[in-house]
Amino acid sequence: MSTLAFKLSFTAKLVSSIKPVYSSLALSLLLTAVSTSTMAHQKVSMFENNSLKVLAAATYRNNSIVENDAVWQPDGFLVGGEALPAEKGVSLDDVQLQGYLNIDNDYYVAAKLSSHSHGGENNLELENLWMGTEFTLFNQMFLLEGGKMATAVTDTLNYHASMDIFDQAPLSADVFFGRHFNDIGIRLALVEGANTTPQKTQQMPVDQIDTSYKVGLEIFNGDNFPASAGEGSVSAFSHFDLSYQAFHTSAKLWVMYSKAEQRADDRYSDSHNHGITVDDIVESYFTGDTITTGLYLDASWHTENWLLKGEFEWMQTQIDGQVFSSTQSAFMDATDNAYRLATSLKRKQHSLHVQYEILSAENKFSQTTQTFIDQVGLNNDGFEPSRLSVAWLYAFHDNFVLRTQWMKDESNEQSQINDVLSVGVQWQYDIL
Repeated sequence: MSTLAFKLSFTAKLVSSIKPVYSSLALSLLLTAVSTSTMAHQKVSMFENNSLKVLAAATYRNNSIVENDAVWQPDGFLVGGEALPAEKGVSLDDVQLQGYLNIDNDYYVAAKLSSHSHGGENNLELENLWMGTEFTLFNQMFLLEGGKMATAVTDTLNYHASMDIFDQAPLSADVFFGRHFNDIGIRLALVEGANTTPQKTQQMPVDQIDTSYKVGLEIFNGDNFPASAGEGSVSAFSHFDLSYQAFHTSAKLWVMYSKAEQRADDRYSDSHNHGITVDDIVESYFTGDTITTGLYLDASWHTENWLLKGEFEWMQTQIDGQVFSSTQSAFMDATDNAYRLATSLKRKQHSLHVQYEILSAENKFSQTTQTFIDQVGLNNDGFEPSRLSVAWLYAFHDNFVLRTQWMKDESNEQSQINDVLSVGVQWQYDIL
């Protein structure tokens, strides 16, 4: 069997059998990692050193977007997954144990154990476990990965309080994808110009333009919102990076199709409420298709002590399906948009970050009643959820970052505006 055929067979078998072996493989991986590397959002590739790292974030908030025992349901939007706002008071937002194991530069295994705070509760889970390899075909470098993993379309869909700038997930991630995107699947990507070989990790001449791109396809089982288990999600993406001296820019364009069958918003259900109890919720379901398109742009300029960066991101989701309860239903045709603008200025250990987000919804319903639309929270009436966030980060230690943040949020319903002040600490430590 050829090397390429073997690796394709290996990854296909992994995807079909990954669930029964999660715990044993993850434990073995995390106990045998023996070196260090930086894994922002745990992006991994061939030729990295083995590593084992722990990350955590704890935060005090003087307020919350909604009361700790109230429903967060932006008017006019279908929401699900783990899209729950941070609680008032002190919370352990996020704890992670990340591991990476390189097998003789032939393939790698990566895993993440994590715990997230919801309703004052923290539940430990195996968030990710996947394998990957690289191969050359027709003089092109390809990356092949399979397992339970995050999508690669955009970092926005892989939010973690211990690694990200702000202590609350972006609105677009919460509303469109239930905060995180983790699913069992397979990814094939063509890469060019990235650090895919030992030779390309060498420093480029400072006066040379350095470019790289990545074009890929992902197929997932459908365990992540807005899909439903077994129905599947498929995405395609294209990433481009350019660096010249002190300037860097990147662009990401992607599209994802998700299918749902009787998908429920179980964020506040008895089996999935994370300690939150809410009465009088109309139990409803969605069956249909969702197509989401995204564009991300950034540009940065740096000197020895300063870094200036700007970001723009747009997502649009098109929803076509049926919303129904045990007694009523509605056919739904919707187009939702999300915009995110961010800028930051960093000097040595200090950085200032400003971010503005706004969403819009255009919902059309047929064969239903206005009463039912109101009951399931889909009457938008021109409401545009928005949020302004300002954060100051101070890296006062090699392993610690102090995060102070102010957030003005109007994401739940019209004229319900909440100011949230928070202070917290991020911790990252290379164990081995």
